[in-house]
Amino acid sequence: MNLRQVVTTVIALLGVILFFVFNSMINLPRWLEWLGPFSLAAAVSFTLVQPLSLLATKMGLVDRPNERKIHEGAIPLVGGIAIYAGFLAVNFHYGYHLQDDGIRALMIALGPLLLIGVLDDLWELPATLKLFVQLGAAAIVISAGVRITFLPEALWGDVAEIALTAIWLIGLTNAINFLDGIDGLAASLTVVAAGSLGLVAVASGQSFFLLLCAALCGACVGFLPHNFRRRPASVYLGDSGATLLGFSLASIALVGDWGGAGSSAINVVVPLLILGVPIFDTTFITITRFADGRIRTFRGWLEYAGRDHIHHRLLNIGLNRFDVVMFICVISLILSLSAIILSTTSGLYAGLALVQGVIILTVIGRFMLFMDNRSEAAREDSDGSSE
Repeated sequence: MNLRQVVTTVIALLGVILFFVFNSMINLPRWLEWLGPFSLAAAVSFTLVQPLSLLATKMGLVDRPNERKIHEGAIPLVGGIAIYAGFLAVNFHYGYHLQDDGIRALMIALGPLLLIGVLDDLWELPATLKLFVQLGAAAIVISAGVRITFLPEALWGDVAEIALTAIWLIGLTNAINFLDGIDGLAASLTVVAAGSLGLVAVASGQSFFLLLCAALCGACVGFLPHNFRRRPASVYLGDSGATLLGFSLASIALVGDWGGAGSSAINVVVPLLILGVPIFDTTFITITRFADGRIRTFRGWLEYAGRDHIHHRLLNIGLNRFDVVMFICVISLILSLSAIILSTTSGLYAGLALVQGVIILTVIGRFMLFMDNRSEAAREDSDGSSE
């Protein structure tokens, strides 16, 4: 570490120490209670990044440039570990795991996900093995009673709800992982999504979930100064961090009651809107890849690594890295605002809000296809004129 990194790390460490010393002496007003878990998670995450980076460099836990990665030098892949540590520190300090079985199951499930992610960052494990671990993590959460609930109370309804819950958890975990292809994107998107879920929690009278979402936001904010900056990133999330963020968001979206009693439509639509961007990206690339014949099987879908995600396409049309992150986060924020408003209304408007979100994302998808076709036509014209 250079002198600047040492100084900032020491200051952050002092902040963590002062938090524990003075936390019990400060009585924040109720509307500022989220500041405690947010600050602690951010300070712990920020403090650990540099020490973990030194350790990762010695262990070989780094991302090296290759034909698909154009960054310079070996970048430590410890962002996920730092974020998990911040999230875990808040959980144990405030005892969130004691208040809800679903949160306790989430914290347990994140352990094997983080471990398999670190091992994958080290040795590039088979996609099927990672999927198996994700299924195990989903089973831990589902066994705690966390699942999608909108089907009739019957055997087939229970089986279908469990299957849909597993698909939701694993699908969103990988959707966030897919978006971790540009500095700051996955963590920034998590801040928007978790913050929005927290605001919906307040509107629905679940202040506890605001504190939990604030902890996840804070852990990401503590990581972002090392990753999303004008200079090249000094640390990456890694597969461990991206899957951790995706699984956390997916689980919190299921644990909370976003529509209130008897509002099952809103309870389903609110998370779909808030997490609409990663859902759209995964759906969009799946359809286009199958349509183009690039993938033909589920295993091929798991293992295919292409540069056709929404952030790649925006980069290809000339936006810089900062603009791409801001554009995607703004779209996510627009959808989230609809979800926040929807949470205070009746279920009658859930369908309309969902249709609005689909229209917005469809327009974006159609625009990206238009730009692809335009670029392809330009290349053909260039090849033809050069002959």
